Amino acid sequence: MHSEHPVFRTDNSYNKPVWRYMDFWKFLNLLETQALYFSNSDNLGDNYEGRIPSFILKRMLEEDRINGTSENKETNDYLESTLRKNHLISSWSYAQRESFAMWKMYAKSKMGIAIETDLDSLKKSFKKTERNVYIGEVNYINEEKYFFSTKNMFYPFITKLDYYKFENELRCIITAYDEDISSSKLVEVDLNVLIKKIHISPNSKSEFRKMIELLKKEYKLNFEVCYSAINDSWL
Repeated sequence: MHSEHPVFRTDNSYNKPVWRYMDFWKFLNLLETQALYFSNSDNLGDNYEGRIPSFILKRMLEEDRINGTSENKETNDYLESTLRKNHLISSWSYAQRESFAMWKMYAKSKMGIAIETDLDSLKKSFKKTERNVYIGEVNYINEEKYFFSTKNMFYPFITKLDYYKFENELRCIITAYDEDISSSKLVEVDLNVLIKKIHISPNSKSEFRKMIELLKKEYKLNFEVCYSAINDSWL
């Protein structure tokens, strides 16, 4: 179920479409499992994922040296040894329109798709799971402009360097307990609540749209199937 937490803000994504771009096989897996894939930080590509940025950590360790303590070092060690393993993430994107860059990064063939939903539907789709699912926008920072708190250890998982700002990322995060920690989890969702539209490449074959329509019928779903508004030969 969706749970509120003060660290997770949704001011910018509220009342905007929310997107997930993927290839067809990941979409098919979503239909078959009726569950969203959540991954830990090690599998997300960015080597700074779920870590205290180096320019901030350097200052924290200098504070330890000045104060004769190891508090900041212990915080970072706990983040590295434990929290990066048991905080699992499902990434979405909020934007008024589709993103060509996101298509190109995450739906790399003419059988790619983009799921369109909205924040409220994303929250409600988790009603089938007993896990607490926290949802919030990623904070983008750089060396000149940043806020970073270690008072709540969700912060490293909703903060990224602003190289990725174009993604407008909205994150769903769960925590795994000692008895079920693994690099990934499937979390049950209600797909009829979650999926509003499926966008496909305008250059895909007509058979691809027919296949999506057949899958929609087979899995008793009610989303709309439409072509991407980005009429680019790459898609």
